[in-house]
Amino acid sequence: IKHIPGFWAQAILNHPQLSAMIGAQDKDVLSYVVDLEVEEVGHPKYRCRVMFFFGANPYFRNPVIIKEFQLSFAGYRISRSTPVQWFWDYERGAPSRRHDPTSLNLFNWLCEHSRPGANRIAEIIIEDLWPNPLQYYLREEGTSRQ
Repeated sequence: IKHIPGFWAQAILNHPQLSAMIGAQDKDVLSYVVDLEVEEVGHPKYRCRVMFFFGANPYFRNPVIIKEFQLSFAGYRISRSTPVQWFWDYERGAPSRRHDPTSLNLFNWLCEHSRPGANRIAEIIIEDLWPNPLQYYLREEGTSRQ
């Protein structure tokens, strides 16, 4: 999967629930994703780490953004997140370039640490996309499961 250019971007764009949260800027950010990994700790899992690996991009310096979640009866709860190292020019204009800051979308989820609803995106990635990425990569954009 690592060697298929744009694999994770395509799988995310084709996922019916994640694609509903993706805007034009998300698509551009996704084009720089070179790998995605989920690491589960404990058995049964009680902590998960979602790692997005990026190529050089115009948004931030981070080669990887890591979001750690703890799993409880209430679902996934963020415990730690990599601070985004914005490029100076982008950071100055970031609020005007981002989506509505009150909405939940992939770009805001990646960049902010306490976004309401973040547990839902984590759950989709950890429990559905990560274990079965090929089914979404091969699906045409906007089609539902069969």
